[in-house]
Amino acid sequence: MIFLIISVNLLITLLNIYIAIRIWQLRGLIARITTILINYESYFNVLLRVAPTVIYQGQSNICQARHRYQLLQLQTAQIKQLIWLLNQSYRIWQRI
Repeated sequence: MIFLIISVNLLITLLNIYIAIRIWQLRGLIARITTILINYESYFNVLLRVAPTVIYQGQSNICQARHRYQLLQLQTAQIKQLIWLLNQSYRIWQRI
């Protein structure tokens, strides 16, 4: 009878040790995950802190590009008018 009680207590002790080891391993895993998440948080914090500046710079560049495009369209229209006038002048000169 005492052998049975000692055996059961030994099995309970071994089970408790196994559970303690698994909890210890889980704690280490959670610590690693926490470290990884903290690193990602700091990375995204820096990234998002700079984002408005980058967005405003992009908007400024787009505005400048649109302005240049409008100027080029105006210059293209003026060149077309000049070519048309030269063509008409040449035709009139050919008739004379």
